[in-house]
This record gives sequence, structure tokens and C-alpha cells, in this order.
Amino acid sequence: MKKIKYLVALVLTVALAFSFALPMSAATPDKDFVDVSHWNNEGGLPLSFYQTIKAGGYKAAVVKVSDASNYLDPTASVNIANAHAAGLKVHAYHFARLTSTEDAKAEAEWFAACLNNVGFKSSYGMAVADVELATASKANLTSYTNTFLQTMRDKGYHVDLYTGSSFYKSRLDPDKLSVKDPWLARYNNGSAEPAWHNGKKGAWQWTSSEQINGRNFDVSQDFAGKYTAGASSSVGQIKSISLVNYLKSKGQPWSYSAREKLAKQYGITDYRGTAAQNLALVAKLKAGIKPAKQPVIKQRNPSQYLSKNTKKISTKRTAYLYRSTNFSGKYRVAKFKRNTVFTITGNKLSSTGLLRFKTKSGLYITANKDYVKVYSVVKKATKKIVKKPYIVKKGDSLWKIAQAKKTTVNKLKSINKLHSDLIFPGQKLKY
Repeated sequence: MKKIKYLVALVLTVALAFSFALPMSAATPDKDFVDVSHWNNEGGLPLSFYQTIKAGGYKAAVVKVSDASNYLDPTASVNIANAHAAGLKVHAYHFARLTSTEDAKAEAEWFAACLNNVGFKSSYGMAVADVELATASKANLTSYTNTFLQTMRDKGYHVDLYTGSSFYKSRLDPDKLSVKDPWLARYNNGSAEPAWHNGKKGAWQWTSSEQINGRNFDVSQDFAGKYTAGASSSVGQIKSISLVNYLKSKGQPWSYSAREKLAKQYGITDYRGTAAQNLALVAKLKAGIKPAKQPVIKQRNPSQYLSKNTKKISTKRTAYLYRSTNFSGKYRVAKFKRNTVFTITGNKLSSTGLLRFKTKSGLYITANKDYVKVYSVVKKATKKIVKKPYIVKKGDSLWKIAQAKKTTVNKLKSINKLHSDLIFPGQKLKY
């Protein structure tokens, strides 16, 4: 028995010593907030989902709102309303495609207009720039990012930067960024944090596969408190009432078309009458949030496109006609060779801000100068017939010559500078 006790003690001692010899693995990071933007096929997530994660300990949700300077996420309005109604801190992000200072300002203007349209208030949370594309040199992309962030600050928003840990160090200059403790993504099963710049920690997105209600979500830990500070501990509730009944109780139109129109005013462009969409609208109406103007899509790269007033074009190379301003393969009708002429009856911007011409057939063709040009008729040069002078013969008179050349005596005298009717044989006269 003593021998067995000794062996057990020896094993425990060795095991303990071995455990101290091994590098300690990091504890599982906190599940502070969740990115809900990858579930867009249902028109937005329902209030019940947000109530569930709030009750489960999450303090905040981050919602994608816009992209570039022409895309508004149709689920943003629903996700923001339902997350806020559930008592979560709500933050919004914009996927940036920055190529110049002017472009950075334009994207910030678009982001702000979209935030206004979907009912996001600056008091809700952070307005985040998602910078993941190497669209410029390190120095320039850093400058463009700062321009975007400052434009949003000038509009009264609290701002932050989201990007990958590797991208942050290799494609941006942390020392020159106006955000010093950003939100970084680094996935390693929650066992290794990003290499923070100068030891300053912001927020860490440590997994993209956290299971919530049977779905995978991106989950982050908030070190700096930007995303979770001030979060309430209680789960928000909305009294159970349908959108139809709520509208009826307020004496407002409640038909499907009326609800669809109302949804569009709040940035819900794909209204289908889902529970998530209806509850979001109820939450907005109860909170007294007023509809805002829809962001206007501006034409992208106007210098690369023909004028909207163009009436006739010819193709510079093979080009296609489409049934929609969306030039995807399923809408393609036919292709046409170089120098094919089309009459233009109108124009329309695509959903991404690209100019399309409407042809006489009702189909659409590109207005890109690389493919088409303004049609112009090439006029053939006509030879100017030079009249040979008339040589006066014996017996001629000005009257006789005028009759033969179908002119008048006075014209003959004028162009030949004659002061009388006197002429002589061999004289050359213009007519």
C-alpha cells in the first residue's frame, strides 16, 4: 500500500512539474460583442435572436450598413432596430474601398447618409471603417483612412477602425493612423492575440465560428471598452403587437403595399413582411424615429462615361445588350460587333452607380468610353466647281451674255467692276 501511495505521489509531482514546464495557453477570450452582418438572407435577424444573445451575456452587436459609395445593406435598418430594442449597444460599419482623398470623403458622406436613413444615431455606438483592401500604397491608404475617419468625426460620430492584424501592420502605418487602439481580427481558436501596436489593446475579433442558435458568428473581446461601455444589464422587451394592428391603432394605412412603402422609407428595401422586419418597424415607430431621405447613388467615374445627353452611339468593340442595368450574364441578350450604331432613348444608373444607356429596343448598353463612342456621320468632301470665265465674242452684249448664263446685267457689271455696258471681243467676264 505504501508503495502504491508513493507511486501516485510521484506521478502527481511529475505531472505538476511538467504542467509548469509547458507554455501556458491563453484563457478563452471574453464574448463581449458579435458581428451579425453575415446573415442577410432573411431580411434581418429577429428581435428574439438579439434578446437571446443579450440574455446570454453579449453586450453589443455590430451591423454592416454600407459599402463603397453606392451600396446600402437592406438588412441594416432591421438589425439596428432589433438589436437596440433588445437592449444591446449597437455599432455600425462601412466596408471601405478607398482609392483617393476625394473617394474617402465621398464614401464617408455615403456612410453618414445611410446611417441617417436606417435610423442609426451617433449616441448608439461606434461608426467603424472596415479597411481590408490594399487599394493604395501604405502611406496613401493610411492617409485616406484618416480622411474617412475625420469626415465621420466632423459629422458627430465616434469612430473606430476594423481590419486584420496582419493587414494593420503591413498595409497601414499604425503610428500615423488617427485611431490608436483599433478593432483587429486574428483567428487562432482564441489562443493567440494579435501583436498589438505599442501594447495598446482595442478590440479583438478572435473567432468567426462561434455557434449561436445553430449559426456561426464573428465574436470579439472588448479591451478598450469602446463597444461595451455603458451597456445595460437588462434585456429589452417590446409588447407583443403586430405591425398591422399597431398601424391600425394609429389610424395609418396598413395594407401590404402601405407597409412596403413604409419599410422603404426606413431603408428596408427588400420588405417581405417577415417577423424581423415588422418588429423592427414597430420598434422604430414606437421610438418616434422619423423616416429619413434615401441616399442618392451618384454616378461613379463620370469622366470614363459618355454624357447622359448622348442621342446616338456606335460600338468601338464587341458590346452586349442587357434586359437590366445589372450587367450579369442572366440578363445578357445579344452581342454586337464594332461600329454597330444604336439610338439612345434614355439612361439609368445601375445599383452600383454605373451609367447605362437605354436603347430604342428598350434594352441597356454600357456608356463606358472604352466600349462606345458618340456616333457622328462622316461627310464626304465635295469638290468645289470653279467656273471658267466667259470670253466675249464679236457681236456679244451684256444682255445677251446675262441671258445665256442665267444672271443679270447688273450682276455682270458688279462682279466685273464695269462702269458701262461697253465690252470688247476677247474680254474675260466672271458670271
